[in-house]
Amino acid sequence: MEQYDVVIIGIGTAGQTAAQALSGAGKSVAMVDYGPVGGTCALRGCQPKKYFVVNTQLVAETRALSRHGVAGQVHTDWPALQAFKRDFTEPIPDSVVESFRNDGIDVFVERAAFTGPGTLKLEPSGTVLQASHFVIASGAQSRPLSIPGGELVATSDDFLELESLPDSMIFIGGGYISLEFAFIAAIAGSRVTVLQRGPRMLPLFPASLVDPVVEAGRKLGISFVTDAEVSEIVESGKGFAVRTEGTGSYEAAWVMSAIGRVPEIEKLGLEKIGVDTESRGIVVDEHLQTSAEGVFAIGDCAATKQLAPISDMEAQIAAANIVSPQSRRVEREAIPSVVFTHPQIASVGLTQDEAEAGTLDVVVKSGDGGRWPSSRRLGGAVVRYETIADATTGQLLGAHIVGPHAGEQINLFALAIRRGLTTREFAEIPWAYPTYTSDAKYMV
Repeated sequence: MEQYDVVIIGIGTAGQTAAQALSGAGKSVAMVDYGPVGGTCALRGCQPKKYFVVNTQLVAETRALSRHGVAGQVHTDWPALQAFKRDFTEPIPDSVVESFRNDGIDVFVERAAFTGPGTLKLEPSGTVLQASHFVIASGAQSRPLSIPGGELVATSDDFLELESLPDSMIFIGGGYISLEFAFIAAIAGSRVTVLQRGPRMLPLFPASLVDPVVEAGRKLGISFVTDAEVSEIVESGKGFAVRTEGTGSYEAAWVMSAIGRVPEIEKLGLEKIGVDTESRGIVVDEHLQTSAEGVFAIGDCAATKQLAPISDMEAQIAAANIVSPQSRRVEREAIPSVVFTHPQIASVGLTQDEAEAGTLDVVVKSGDGGRWPSSRRLGGAVVRYETIADATTGQLLGAHIVGPHAGEQINLFALAIRRGLTTREFAEIPWAYPTYTSDAKYMV
């Protein structure tokens, strides 16, 4: 039996951030993860995905300039790209474990489950860990496709480990994961179909942003099919046939399901310590405390939004509340999100619909930046924007951008919204020019 001040379940973004904060505050800390250690973002999510995004974005931009001073053919060398990505991901598990152990934090690479309040049992060793506080940061996993033949489909984890690119691919789901990987595959040379059960792609984003991205995808050869309720998947001569209700059957060499992610909490024994859960994950209050005394939940396993920056923020807040109870509350305003399609979609703050649904009187500015010099230099890049400001004060309330570098630009707006800047104050900042950053002043 081992005794600690805090035991953290999960060694991903959230767990690592919490461990560093708690250890720095003088707490004795143990971390548990069944492995591989490192978490979704570092091993099979945002970081390795960006290796593929950067490569294919550069390929697409170079092709767009093929008649404007760039000569020769360019393409993605998939095996070389995969090797490049693995240079980053493969050392992570060992380096993370070594780093934390060097900092005096005990790391256990085993399965963990609560046996009662304050007690966690590890398998297969049978080691028992006791603590006054626990932080659950066990992450999330791909939602299974519960239809006949659902076991035949791959996940985004599998995509990131493909040794070669299939000549044809079907992506089930119209959310950000599906579209990001669909664009990567299409630019790299695969024939791509996206099947969405609803009436449009990316339903959580304004249609004004999504429509130009879908159109850009069609020009890359992506077939977007809406109102496609997938009913069955079978093996076929070409690989797989995906049958739908109402829109027919589609064949491809490879099929990936991306219908969302679910919290990975079912084997933790949460019922033995009275932790309440719902479909989105572990229920937490504004201090990230669960219904069980001394137990906190952070990151993708909690019933909050699944984004790496939110995981970092929640980890810091939970650690602060363990050190000094109820000292910090979660603030979820002005948290930016990005869809790494080509062009990218980025959003922060209020949308026009949200603002108009409330009592706010707002001014909305929207437009097309396709003729801006920065867009023309990229061979006519697709650029759209929509910003929302308070009609009386001019304070920025929201920004939503489509463009090749929207993911970088949106951070400017997140900072401005959090600091309460007005559109005039934002536009008058002497941005370095000409840069993609300086384009932001034209959007307010």
